[in-house]
Amino acid sequence: NTAAGFAMGVERLVLLLEQLDAWPAELAPPADIYMVAASSEPVRAWAETAALAEQIRSALPELRVLSHCGGGSFKNQLKKANASGAAYALIMGDNELDQGQVLLKPLRGQGEQLLLAIDALIDALRALNTGE
Repeated sequence: NTAAGFAMGVERLVLLLEQLDAWPAELAPPADIYMVAASSEPVRAWAETAALAEQIRSALPELRVLSHCGGGSFKNQLKKANASGAAYALIMGDNELDQGQVLLKPLRGQGEQLLLAIDALIDALRALNTGE
């Protein structure tokens, strides 16, 4: 006998269904963070943002993190971040990648954008999430 299997995270499945217009968007809660990779080295930027998204998901599982995986211009990615309903865009451009930093940009008017060291990001998100 042979067997085959397939596994996919529920959150990723819901996102895929939303993108295919097969899932009513109003049923999905809005994202907390939308990852934006805007670099002249798109593969490097995508890899760094994907790894960072997984770190956030592991450290703060209560946050819903969406990663932009479709490419496109910085402006286009920010439009998608805003349309997603996310509270924050987490941006990694060339300067941020080179300096080990990330830009946390509020999308819903919750204050000023912050330039943070990647090592300090989890603590900053935890503080924002708990209102400290």
